Amino acid sequence: MNAADMSDPVGRVIEWIAAARERGERDAQAATLATVDPASARPSVRTVYVQTDADTLVFFVNANTGKGQHLRWHPHAALCFFWRELQQQINIEGVAEVLDNADADRLWAQRQRDSQLSARSSAQEAIFGDIEAFRQRREREHDAYSFEQVPRPEHWIGYRLLPTRIEFWAAGWHRLRPRELFERDPDGGWQEADQEP
Repeated sequence: MNAADMSDPVGRVIEWIAAARERGERDAQAATLATVDPASARPSVRTVYVQTDADTLVFFVNANTGKGQHLRWHPHAALCFFWRELQQQINIEGVAEVLDNADADRLWAQRQRDSQLSARSSAQEAIFGDIEAFRQRREREHDAYSFEQVPRPEHWIGYRLLPTRIEFWAAGWHRLRPRELFERDPDGGWQEADQEP
């Protein structure tokens, strides 16, 4: 591992994501997001699409869902990228910081149109409910924005993950599964922690 990797493991995360995408990994930017329900202390997970913005990782959640409520009251979260074909995985723990409206709108505009329409059509009460009602809402959204940019709904909140712990895993010869672990120092730098393979 070179000196740049040692001082900037977040940059290395972004490089791995780009490399996975270039090597044809499906859904290279999909990651499992873990949050904690502060009322019950129970963990909860779901898959989110992660965008890279300069040297940071960004994701969106519906503020009205369980995930949105968890992050509102307990901003600690974790992301796990796993690329089966490449035999690589990254685990990232940190604090989720709400994006300001300008950054959220800018990054929202970079998302695929189908994803934007689905997000605008989602309703918390319909998550386990009537799929036909969702389809009707989505059709109305499609018609409403046929010839213009799809605006970000107010309940669709962007978060930037500020990492405090990053672990890289890659399968090695004879499946030794070497791991590299980095932890944030109080002064903002990074230290590599000793870890068994």
